[in-house]
Amino acid sequence: MKKKSYNKAMLAQLNKRIVLEMIRVQGPINKAEIARQANLSIPTVMKITEEFERQKLIRTVGKGESTGGKRPDMLEFVADAFYVAGVDIGRHNVKMVIMDMEATVLAQNCFQTTKEDVQNPEAFLEKIRDEMESLIIESRIKQSKLMGIGIGMPGILDKEKKVVMFSPDFNWVDVPILQIFQGRFPCKVIVENSNRALALGEYSYGAAKSAEYMLCINLGYGIGAAIIENGELLRGSSGTSGELGHMIMDPYGPVCDCGNRGCLEALSSGNAIAKKMEQEILSGKESVHSVSERRKLEAEDVFEAARSGDMLSKEIIDEAMGYLGIAVASCINLLDPDTIILAGGLTKSQDVFFEKLQDDVEKHKMRYSGRNVKMKIGTLGIYGTAIGAATILTRQFIENGGEL
Repeated sequence: MKKKSYNKAMLAQLNKRIVLEMIRVQGPINKAEIARQANLSIPTVMKITEEFERQKLIRTVGKGESTGGKRPDMLEFVADAFYVAGVDIGRHNVKMVIMDMEATVLAQNCFQTTKEDVQNPEAFLEKIRDEMESLIIESRIKQSKLMGIGIGMPGILDKEKKVVMFSPDFNWVDVPILQIFQGRFPCKVIVENSNRALALGEYSYGAAKSAEYMLCINLGYGIGAAIIENGELLRGSSGTSGELGHMIMDPYGPVCDCGNRGCLEALSSGNAIAKKMEQEILSGKESVHSVSERRKLEAEDVFEAARSGDMLSKEIIDEAMGYLGIAVASCINLLDPDTIILAGGLTKSQDVFFEKLQDDVEKHKMRYSGRNVKMKIGTLGIYGTAIGAATILTRQFIENGGEL
C-alpha cells in the first residue's frame, strides 16, 4: 500500500510540473489545450490550475477564441509570484542579481575581487553575504517572496559537504562556502559550479533556448565548460565534468594554476593572454604596451591593442585562439553537440577573435564531424552566471510542481 501511495504522489507532482511548465512557456493557454497536450483529463487540469490560482502562481488574462461553446479562460504564469537571487563569484569581480522567475532583473551589483579577498576566503564570503543583504533591501522585495539564492563558484565542489574542494582560480581548498550564508537568509541557499550555472542561464533565457544537446564554454579569467542534454546537466560520475580548461594541450607548456603544465586555461584564457603579453614585453619585444608595477595588464588591454593594429597583441591572441580551436574541434569530434555557446568575459572581444576561432575549429575537426553544430556567442552578458545561478532555484520550483 505504501508503494502505491508513493507512486500516486509522484504522479501528482509530475502532473503539476507539466501543467505549470506548460503555462509558463506557452501561456496564455486554456485548460482544454493543456489537457490535450499533456494527455490529462479536464478535471485533473482544473484541480491543478485551481490550486495554482490559490497560490497566485497563475492568473486569468482574458478569454480565448470559442470553438463552439463558451470562450475559455486564458491562463498565464505569474513571474513575480516569487523572486530568486544569483551570485557569480569571479576572480576579477563578484556579480549579483535579484530577478523574477522569468529573469527580469530588479536589482544588480558588481564589485571588484581584491588580492586580500582571495587570500581570506571566509572574510570574502562574508562580504559577499553582506552585499547580497544590501541588494535585497535595495530591490524592495518582501523577504517572504525570496525563494532562494544561487551561488556560482568556479572549481570543484562537494555538494554534499557544501564546500569548495578545489578552485584553481582562487587556490582555495576545502572552503565551507554555504556555512557563511546559511542562517543569515530565511530561504534556500545553494551552490553550483559557475560554468554549469552559466550554461543553465544561456539554455533557459539566452542563446541556447532551442538547443537539445549543447556545450557551453565559459571564456574568462579561466576556461570551463558544461554540457546540457535534453534540459539536464551532465555532471559525470564524481560531479567534475566540464573542466575543459584543464585539458592538456602541451605537456611542456606553461604551468597552470591547477599545477599541471600546458592546460588549455594556461594557453588561451584571459589570464594566459595577459601573462603572455607581459612576458613578451619583458623579453624585449615591441608593443604599444609597457609593463608597470602600478597596473597589471589585462586581457582586455591586449584585445584593445590588437584592434589598434599592434602586431604582438594580434600574434598572442591568434596563438591562444589556435589552441582553443583545437580544443573545441576535439569536443565536436567527441560529443557531436547541436549547439556550442561561447560566453564569459572574453566574448566582449569577439570582433577580434571569433572569425579566427571558427576557421581553426573547421580546420581541426574531423571531416563530416559535427555537421549540425552551430557555434554562437552567448547573449546574457556579464551577469550571465549570476542569472544562471538564480535560474537553478526557478527550475527546482517548477520541477517540484510549484512547491518551495
